[in-house]
Amino acid sequence: MSATTSAPGAAEQARLDAYYGPFTSDREKEVLGLPLRLVAAWTENDGQGVADVFTEDGVLILPGDVLKRGRTEIADFMKAAYAGPFKGTGVTGAPVDVRFANDDVALLRTHGGILAPGATEVDPALAVRSTWVCVRIGGQWQLAGYQNSPRGTGATLRW
Repeated sequence: MSATTSAPGAAEQARLDAYYGPFTSDREKEVLGLPLRLVAAWTENDGQGVADVFTEDGVLILPGDVLKRGRTEIADFMKAAYAGPFKGTGVTGAPVDVRFANDDVALLRTHGGILAPGATEVDPALAVRSTWVCVRIGGQWQLAGYQNSPRGTGATLRW
């Protein structure tokens, strides 16, 4: 939290505690702020805001043969998505694994998915398992790589 940010209220703190789950160390909470920043930008359908969570040369990999490299490609892709199939959507997720390679590199796994407009729960067809490669640059966690895959019923490997 910055010096200009006030402490969260009781309801917000309860929401954050539920989100962090078993990942309670300051170090874990710090890196888990990265998905929260992405969720906030997505909530606003802000393509540039999503891209700004990434490093300058970050990589976004999504089902459907989506591979975007760098903030410009990611922003352009997300802006088009918010004007089309992602218009009015949200995204949610919860951490299931946090690992640190060193003080400035972390690997996160989350389970979540896309929230259809007005929805509060993820439709099983939109549920994903995500991998986040996080790096700390200049004291701030950024996303070097993000990839997700469908999960749940119907998300089987097809040979």
